[in-house]
Amino acid sequence: MKIKEINNFSDFLSLKEEWASLLKNCDHTIFSTWEWLSTWWKCFGRNKKLLILLAEDKNKIIGIAPFMYIVNKTFGLTTRKIEFIGTPQSDYNNFIIAEKEEECLASFMHYITTIEEPWDYIELKEIPENTIVHFQKRPDNIKIAKAHILHKCPYLILPKSVDALVKGLNAKFRKNLKRSQKLIEMEHKLEFVEYSHPQLFKEGMKQLFELHQKRWESRGERGVFAREEIRNFHIQIAERFSTLGWLGLYSILADDKAIACLYGFKYRSKFYFYLSGIDPTYGKYSPGNLLILFVLQKCIKEGLTEFDFLRGDEPYKCRWASLYRNNFTLTLIKRGFLPSLRNKLTRIYFFQAHLLRKLLGK
Repeated sequence: MKIKEINNFSDFLSLKEEWASLLKNCDHTIFSTWEWLSTWWKCFGRNKKLLILLAEDKNKIIGIAPFMYIVNKTFGLTTRKIEFIGTPQSDYNNFIIAEKEEECLASFMHYITTIEEPWDYIELKEIPENTIVHFQKRPDNIKIAKAHILHKCPYLILPKSVDALVKGLNAKFRKNLKRSQKLIEMEHKLEFVEYSHPQLFKEGMKQLFELHQKRWESRGERGVFAREEIRNFHIQIAERFSTLGWLGLYSILADDKAIACLYGFKYRSKFYFYLSGIDPTYGKYSPGNLLILFVLQKCIKEGLTEFDFLRGDEPYKCRWASLYRNNFTLTLIKRGFLPSLRNKLTRIYFFQAHLLRKLLGK
C-alpha cells in the first residue's frame, strides 16, 4: 500500500471526482464530502497546512485521511497538532476508507511518523466509536493518550407515515404541540416556507443569522454567527448545497415575519439538523418545535429515512429522539516519557488558559 500526501489546495480541488467515487463505496456523512471540506478549507485554511493522505492500492485510491497540520500559540505555549479538516464546524469526522480499513489506518499512522513537520499530538475529534477499535494496529511508536466520549448525537428513524410519527411522540408533548399550533393560528397568520432552492437560500440564511443571533444575544451570549467568517462559510455551503439538492432551509412566518428558522442538510436519505434560530419574543408558541414537526413531515413525504439532530443531547432534541450515537475524541502521541509528560502538562496548561479566558470574558 502506498501513501501519497496532498499539501496544495489546487491538488485538493482536483480530487473532486476521485473523492466522490470513493464515497460511493463507504459509509460516511455529509461532513466527509469534498464539497463540505473544500469549502471549509477555502474559508478557514489560513495559517494551516493541508495534510491530506491518500492510500493507494494497485494504483487505486482506497482511503483518504483528510488531515491538516496546525501550529497553535496560546499564552506563550506553542503546540503542533494534526487533526481533521473541518474541525470544529463538522459534527462528524472520520477517515474515508472503502476497503482494508485496519491496513489503511496503520499505513496513515506510520506515514505520519515520517513527515518532516514536528508534531506533539494527533487529535481526532467527533469520530465514531467503531473507528477507535481499528486503531489497535497502529505503529509501535504511537500510543493512545486519551479516548473519551465528546458528544451524544440523538437521531430519529423516520416512520413511513406522518400519522405514525405523531403517534410515536410522548402524549404530553404531542398535546402541547397541538395547543401551540392552535394558539399561534388564533393570533397570527401562520405560514411555513422553504428556502432550500438556489433562488431563495440567501433570504433564508439572512433570516437564520438574524434569529439565531437574536436568541443567543437575549441570553447575553455570542451566537455561532457572530463572526463574519462563519457567516461567509455557511453562505457558501448553502449556495453550493442548494444547487445539489442537499440544502434543507425552512422558516415559520407569523404575519409575514420570520419567527423561527431551521438549517440543515439532506444527503443520502438522511436529514442533518445543523442549526436553528428563534425569536424569543414568540417563545410561548414553541415555534422551534412546530418547525421541527413541519420539517419531519417534509422528510417523510420525501422518502428520507433518518433525522439526525447531530452533536449535543439538549432536552429539546430528546423529546423527539430516543436513539443516539456517541462521538469520541481520540488523542494519539509518540511513545516515550518526554512526549507523555509534555502531553500531560499541555492539557493542564490549556485547562488553566481556558479558565483564564472565561474570567477575562474572551
